[in-house]
Amino acid sequence: MTTGLANRHRRLLTRGLAGLAVIVLGIGSILLTAMTEGTLAIGTPSRAAPPSSAPPSVAASPTSAIASATPVPPVETASPTMIPVTPSPSPTGPPEPTVTEYRVAPGSEPSLAADPFDPGVVAVLSQNIFASGPTSGCNRPSVRISRDGGATWGAPAYPWAGQCQDIHAVIAWGPGSRLWAGDAVGVPGGVAMAVTYSDDFGKTWRGRFVQNFTKPWSGCFPSITVDDWPGSPNFGTVYVAYNWLPNSLGPAVEVMATRNGSAWVATAVHLAAPPPGYPYSWRIGYRVEAAPDGTAVVSFYQSNLKSWNEDSMLSEGSPSNIGRMGFETALIHFDGKHLSADPPAWAISVDRTSSQWQSGLAVDDSGQAWMAVETGGGISVGPIGGSWQKLSVPGKSSFKPSLAMGGGIIFVGWHAEDPNGRVWTYYTLSYDGGLTFLPPALVTAATWYPSSAPQVNGVGLRENADFADGVFYYAYGDARSGTAVYMAQVRP
Repeated sequence: MTTGLANRHRRLLTRGLAGLAVIVLGIGSILLTAMTEGTLAIGTPSRAAPPSSAPPSVAASPTSAIASATPVPPVETASPTMIPVTPSPSPTGPPEPTVTEYRVAPGSEPSLAADPFDPGVVAVLSQNIFASGPTSGCNRPSVRISRDGGATWGAPAYPWAGQCQDIHAVIAWGPGSRLWAGDAVGVPGGVAMAVTYSDDFGKTWRGRFVQNFTKPWSGCFPSITVDDWPGSPNFGTVYVAYNWLPNSLGPAVEVMATRNGSAWVATAVHLAAPPPGYPYSWRIGYRVEAAPDGTAVVSFYQSNLKSWNEDSMLSEGSPSNIGRMGFETALIHFDGKHLSADPPAWAISVDRTSSQWQSGLAVDDSGQAWMAVETGGGISVGPIGGSWQKLSVPGKSSFKPSLAMGGGIIFVGWHAEDPNGRVWTYYTLSYDGGLTFLPPALVTAATWYPSSAPQVNGVGLRENADFADGVFYYAYGDARSGTAVYMAQVRP
């Protein structure tokens, strides 16, 4: 990759860095300073089986005192449209995938979830940022739900009503078609992680829980998942990973969990001993996934630094300031009352700062955790502790991978930037457990330029993929015609 392309790629991701956000709620104004952020999954036929029992009863949860504000909400006027895509020919042997792209809604930084127990039901959450100035405005996250695999979408639902929230909301389906949503909300002193849920496809939201396990900070940048493995002892458990600042040495990884939506517990993923001379540890880009044995896996980017300043938290300094950088994973244990985390283990090293914070994480039906990360201008995919494969597009720099697994097939979606600065969207599949992958194929023929994304955080960094009932769903931000959220349905 040429130096010029690397610099353009870095600028593109800097526009989209949204892993952390500072929101100060005051009377008549909301200050929002965007700052930034994935992994790999193998699909599971057993996971898609119908649940064996009804979902647990959930009592109302505590509600935080959120400073009131009356923002001017963004207007969502575009109608969902279907954009058919012709995939590249596949090699002889595996079936040729069928790809259909849908425009979901205006907005940015999508979070997608497919209901594993209700075929064709998929939800996409988008951030909708209203900016009145370079550092002022608000976000009003909205959810759209499709019951026909993306062909049509319902009206937007707002988990946090008209309140301004952080710009990294996430969603996940649980048993009984319960849709969970998580985001940082304003509390005295900063923001705190909050979770709510809907049992009626977004018509009403209740059970909001605002955590008090950790002190408020400038961002949570959360990840959320539900244990949807019917045979798991923790079936129906919700896990949320988020970041916060315990001290001046760098952000911390916190995981919280609940079985019923009201009784939450939390644990920290403790920092491994840093290399000598690098006392600061910058951690971001958390992902969490449940495993079939009742455990969960959390992953995150980490760099060990000689120096770091929380007032310039996204800066890791020059290469000489960095001891190592890459991704770690930790195993989470939950017995219904107590939550604990094993010491983290180094998964893979990456080659540069800023661009690689978006990653993908998934767990296959054997309990093996997989990741997809950006490094060396391409995408590396592999099982934790196993062999990794390198994916790339000739002449382009690849970034922002999303990962999903199902039916013995691995899906990887990502973006790639060409030397002229245009952004393209690709995908590939593996039918042999990650030993080989199909040649990269375009998800869509449409391309766009970063300058076409005027939002505070560009198209965003929460993109992801999911699998249900034999279909892969892949959500991504795009600026081909205004900043919007799109979803591709990929049938292997």
